[in-house]
Amino acid sequence: MLVLFPLFTAVLGLQGCGTYYDAEIAGYVKDMDTDAGINGAVIRMYLTEDDITAEEEAEDGSVYYIVETASMSSQGNDGYFSHKIMWQNAFGEFGSEGDSGEVWLKITHEDYIETTAQVSGILSDTINLVPDILLDRATFSTPQLRGRVLNVSGEGVNGVRVVLDLSSTTEETEDYITTTGFSDGEPGYYIFQEVTWRDEEPDSDAADTESASVSIDDPDYEYGSTLAVTLTSSQASEAPDDIVVTRKPRTQFSTNVTGRCFARYDNAGIDPVDIPVQGVEVTITYDDGNGSHTLYDQTDGTGSFGLLIQWTDTSPGDFIEGTPDSSVPDGEDGLEINIDYDDANFTDLTNFNLKSWLNPNYIPDGVYDADGP
Repeated sequence: MLVLFPLFTAVLGLQGCGTYYDAEIAGYVKDMDTDAGINGAVIRMYLTEDDITAEEEAEDGSVYYIVETASMSSQGNDGYFSHKIMWQNAFGEFGSEGDSGEVWLKITHEDYIETTAQVSGILSDTINLVPDILLDRATFSTPQLRGRVLNVSGEGVNGVRVVLDLSSTTEETEDYITTTGFSDGEPGYYIFQEVTWRDEEPDSDAADTESASVSIDDPDYEYGSTLAVTLTSSQASEAPDDIVVTRKPRTQFSTNVTGRCFARYDNAGIDPVDIPVQGVEVTITYDDGNGSHTLYDQTDGTGSFGLLIQWTDTSPGDFIEGTPDSSVPDGEDGLEINIDYDDANFTDLTNFNLKSWLNPNYIPDGVYDADGP
């Protein structure tokens, strides 16, 4: 049997009786299904298979490997690894001219099943190219999980914190977190991208599917249950049901309001052309429990403006204070605002109903017919 030393030991100096030999061990780590090289795999070299077992059972964290290296790209080829080993033997198989022996390799990668390989017939003073080491993939993923969060009125709600927990993970930490927003122009959608799970039995029938649950963890919204979903590897998934949330009781509300200003030209009888109007001064006024408020903005190069509206209502559930409105969802509120433009080409808006459960609230575009481009 070889008495092996890592290369750094040789640099410090080897002592004892016998002749010193060295050799290089090299090879490729590849995906079993695709035969593609795998970078980032950790390759550890051991004297015996028993050393691998002893290290795995060691409670104090002791290591028994003699060399550790990693697979990487080499000359355009992925998955390559190599490392030099040195050993001392008083009775070399070929005398002082050379020696031969074996080592064990243990290969690990976060996306693959761990494996071991016995490498026999190592010859000194040469590069020993070992057969390709094939790893079985243990991680699977779905490109997307998509679902929707609604209020009790059936409208999509943006800004809700949504959590996805996988059944294969035991940690108490949340696996994936996102916030609802727009999808295809509609509010209230949550989308989890590239959801990944691990299965230690990749050949089993259920390895390419994963059970998970979707829940709401948001300071402003309540959802009294969790939604069970099934993920399938390499397939986009859609949640089987919408999540209907209610607002937690509150008196402080906020949402964004946005609008645009355009000049419309008839374009000589062809399709009309809308040209954004920049620099229009926009004034928004409203009243709430704290008094009267005035906000200002100006249209930008795209003709757009936007403002965050915040208000207080100790008796929410209406647009006009003191007049409950059944169209306002539980826990939500409405607010009447006035929009004034300093450009007389645009018609001011009065008593526009701002909804706390929509973000943003879109004001109808301001458009006027212009003469010629």
